[in-house]
This record gives sequence, C-alpha cells and structure tokens, in this order.
Amino acid sequence: MTMPDLDPRLTPILELASVAAARPGVEVDEETLREVFEEAAMLLDLGNVLDELDDHDSGSVVAGLCADLLAADPADSVRAHAELALADESLHDPEAAAVAYRMAAHALRL
Repeated sequence: MTMPDLDPRLTPILELASVAAARPGVEVDEETLREVFEEAAMLLDLGNVLDELDDHDSGSVVAGLCADLLAADPADSVRAHAELALADESLHDPEAAAVAYRMAAHALRL
C-alpha cells in the first residue's frame, strides 16, 4: 500500500499494521492499525524528518523508527535510537540521524 505524495522512504512504516496485528494480545483490527501507521508516516513526512539524510542513513532511521513504533514504549525507544545513532559508525552522518530521531519524536508527539 502506498499513499499519494508520501516520501517513498517511509513506506516500510505502512507495512507495520500487519506485523502489529499479528502480535499476541493485540485487540485492534488490522484496518485501524493501518490507519494509525498511515497517520504516523504522514506526520513524519510532514515533519521533514528524513530531509537531511542520504538514502543509506534514511534507511537506517526508518528501520529504527519501525522498531520504535512497535516497541512497548515508543518514546523511550526513539530516544534510545537517537543516542545510539551518535555512536553508529555505519551511518554517513550520525548527528543528522540523531536529529532525525528527535524530529520524529516531536512530529509524533512522543
């Protein structure tokens, strides 16, 4: 599923609904979860979270955000990723990735 005008780098977030729905104890239907993750992707896109990142770093940040959005405490998870990004030698611009995580937390009001 894709949303018109959505930054294509954010499409993995749209796929989280089926993952979340399959988790034990989840009592929300997949359609509702799909709407939640579409909203999250839209907020991240409107917040220009990935704008300063190259494709490599944006892929890493989006993967991290996918894990964050499925975490028991998404706010804690995003903050942890922001700190870890600063020391991640695989990133081309660790500081920009850390800023992207912080911007994501702000855009998602975490």
